[in-house]
Amino acid sequence: MISQALIIALLVLAIYYTMQEGEIFGGLGRWLERNTPTKIHPALFECNVCMTPWYGSVLYILIYGINIEWPLVVIGAMGLNIVINKLSTNDE
Repeated sequence: MISQALIIALLVLAIYYTMQEGEIFGGLGRWLERNTPTKIHPALFECNVCMTPWYGSVLYILIYGINIEWPLVVIGAMGLNIVINKLSTNDE
């Protein structure tokens, strides 16, 4: 289950990163910013932790199917993305 959470966390992180300015789907990120309500921006493209329940659930179901572990894996993936964020930024 931990390996599944790590895979989902890294896949969501990859989706998040590709929508940043200057990356392959940066144009999609800009389009989403202009054409969607500001309130849902974190869940769509601004916050990898906020994106995890949505993108992570879709990815989990596509990869592993629906089963009882799904919510636990997605919540674990959120936690892993929090750890990745804390390790990769300077909290001064």
